[in-house]
Amino acid sequence: MALMKKLQKTAKSAQKFIDHKIGIAGAIFMGGIVFGINYFSTHEISGSITAAIKQGTYTFIFGGTLMKGCEYLAINIQNRKWAIVASVVIPSTFTLLLTFGMHSLKGTPKPLESTIPTLIIIPATAVWGIIKRKQLDQNGMSEIPTEIG
Repeated sequence: MALMKKLQKTAKSAQKFIDHKIGIAGAIFMGGIVFGINYFSTHEISGSITAAIKQGTYTFIFGGTLMKGCEYLAINIQNRKWAIVASVVIPSTFTLLLTFGMHSLKGTPKPLESTIPTLIIIPATAVWGIIKRKQLDQNGMSEIPTEIG
């Protein structure tokens, strides 16, 4: 029982830094893409599943953190235009550089091509930043939204 309480406390603390819902959705989406790419290239299920699980884990952690950072910038920069621009450009640039760097260091045969699917996150970041900023504008500058709905 004590372990369960510690896990719940850890998950609650992690919500400050990771958007769990978007992290899970991104993990399923990107894990599926990686599984498909690997499976149709190698026709090997176990290796494809392993690659998909790794990608899903990376996407949950980094994608969830990216979107939390996007939200932070969108609602904490006073100027609406700059808030939206910063909430898209800063996290997206960081993510692209991190992805390219990781693939380059790991020895991925085509690191640039492996980074291209990450471009999918940029429109999602823009939409998320705009949604969060609209919520802030509707609720007034004193109330910062944390959830959609």
